[in-house]
Amino acid sequence: MPFVVSGQVTKGVGDFRKRMIAFPNAFSRATGEILFPGTLNIKVDRVIPIKENFRVLGANIGEPEQDLLFEICRVGQIGAYRIRPFNVKTGEGGHGDDMIEIASSQRIPNAHEGASVTITFLRDDI
Repeated sequence: MPFVVSGQVTKGVGDFRKRMIAFPNAFSRATGEILFPGTLNIKVDRVIPIKENFRVLGANIGEPEQDLLFEICRVGQIGAYRIRPFNVKTGEGGHGDDMIEIASSQRIPNAHEGASVTITFLRDDI
């Protein structure tokens, strides 16, 4: 049974947008589609460790110290990916596991700062 969580859109710093514009082929090879540049940052009320489905090696995007972990999910009816930076030495990265960074091939409608967004993870073991 899928796990559903809601959170609030918060302003990000733009690092994923820069990566996706500089290395679009690395992201499309991993996901099989062209992603809308950037991520939607969603603050949730609990820590949700990522369950990796696949990754982009940091060496392929000029960041050998960290990989990018991907988890398939949905935002509403839109297919999406949670992406979490993963420092290969410490396991840390990103904004923490209570800030979910979402990417998709589509712009997610009505996802302005402060908006409530529902994420469906395709797993039941949170």
